[in-house]
Amino acid sequence: MRYPSRPTESFLYTAGSRFDIYHGITGLQRFFFWMLITLWASLMPQASAAPTLLGTTCMNSKGVVIANIPLQGGKFACQSVLKISHADQYVIDFKNTSTIAHFQHEITDDKQQTRIIKGGLSSQEKDPLLLRHGRILHLEPGTYRLLTWLQSPYYLAQPEIFVSELTTYQQQTNFTTAASLLLLGVLFGIFTYYSAMGMTSGHTTERMYALFILGNLIFQSAALGVFKQLFEWHWFYLTSLPILLSNLAYISFVCHLLGINQLHHAKLYYLSVVARAVLVALLVFAMIFPNWMLEMDRFGVGIFLIFGLACGIRLSLQKNRIAQLYLFAISVFGILGGLSITAERLTSNAWTIEQFGLIAVAVEGILLSLLVAYQINRLHTEKEHMLVELQSTRSIAMTDRLTAVPNRHALENQMLQFPEHGCLMFIDIDNLKHVNDHYGHEAGDHLLKSFCQILSKKLDTHGQLFRLGGDEFAIVCHEDDVEWCQHQLEYTHRQMNKEGFVSAGASVGVVFSHEASDTEELMRIADKRMYADKRTRKNRKEMIQVLAH
Repeated sequence: MRYPSRPTESFLYTAGSRFDIYHGITGLQRFFFWMLITLWASLMPQASAAPTLLGTTCMNSKGVVIANIPLQGGKFACQSVLKISHADQYVIDFKNTSTIAHFQHEITDDKQQTRIIKGGLSSQEKDPLLLRHGRILHLEPGTYRLLTWLQSPYYLAQPEIFVSELTTYQQQTNFTTAASLLLLGVLFGIFTYYSAMGMTSGHTTERMYALFILGNLIFQSAALGVFKQLFEWHWFYLTSLPILLSNLAYISFVCHLLGINQLHHAKLYYLSVVARAVLVALLVFAMIFPNWMLEMDRFGVGIFLIFGLACGIRLSLQKNRIAQLYLFAISVFGILGGLSITAERLTSNAWTIEQFGLIAVAVEGILLSLLVAYQINRLHTEKEHMLVELQSTRSIAMTDRLTAVPNRHALENQMLQFPEHGCLMFIDIDNLKHVNDHYGHEAGDHLLKSFCQILSKKLDTHGQLFRLGGDEFAIVCHEDDVEWCQHQLEYTHRQMNKEGFVSAGASVGVVFSHEASDTEELMRIADKRMYADKRTRKNRKEMIQVLAH
């Protein structure tokens, strides 16, 4: 074996040997080789370029170090060390909550140069980032001292400081900001729809629901900084007071939705009275002690959750469909809302407790909107069914059972809208008593039904036939159709003669609308003339019989 004598030859020999070895590997072995290389590279620890906050310590206004900032508010100072590895644009913001009235960041570098950044919901400073307290600044590599002052009547959760690169921050918060705006739009749409419905009488359920949504919409818009950034409204108590009022509206909404009152479900009604009294007491307490206002909100939400669950469970056991659907909606809200009112810290920098609360309210708002829509649709269906039944009952009440033509009640209703050029004809059929006495009532009924079927078909749209009772009928028509209707009556008599009803005929009394202004007077005149015609026809018949003998 020959060994290379020079370094160059040694290198070429070694490289060539490696080249030969690599080309000696099969395709499958080559695949596993590169996979192992990639896995090894991914498992190797990477140098972190993210900013680092170290040794954060918070103190109250008396200089006492505290582990957690009390949610009842106050003035606090938090100090930490910030390490930056490379120059870039960074964002200083708070995680967990955005309900902060005032804050001030003091950033001091190695040269003892300090930059002061202010903000907060009650601050006049402009917010560069939508729905966030983040402040953008350029930092060079080095170590900084970060001192943050906080002052607020209360806090929804623990305001913890974090620092992030601007690009990373935007990637984390763009989605949450868009989702918050979308959900606020959903709540605004729900409020607009149900407030419009609630303006009409008899829609108390929709009105109370709109007030509940309005309270939450104001709270969320104030807590997320929408009012400050869009309208420059800086009143901090908009982040708590509307919830106390919306809780009261919610109790009324549940009572109207589920039909809870003194007459129906009296025990639940008295429970609602107690819940209202407690909520009013919380409201008064919050006005006296503003630092506890947000805590009163938490208690108020817990009260209406318990009340809603109690009503939903009680009425669901009674097979109340609306209550069963409501129980599902309040249960979902209970889970989401319970998490949002009890949590004080989140692992994510992108979300805040306010945004989780917004999700909970929006989900419940959508579910309750569907429930109210279902109730409205069911009431509409029931109303249509009742109208159909009423119309059927009215039709039965206005129809003669034997002949299926409108009866005297229908005529009286028709006379209330008697046309200006109308005509009323009263008709009395001959020989009905004779048929009943000699051939039975079944034959008499057949006579009446045949008369109505033939005449109604011939009248068509030119007149309406009514049965007044017994052998008396009436026709309402236009005055120009009187002669035509009389011809149809004569045709009916001839047809009945063909069917075996010998000597079929009728007495007629005619009156026109211009002869009297009162409908009763018109009917009296028609009746009088009909009996006059009956007497005349009877006298004529008797005279013919005398002459015949």
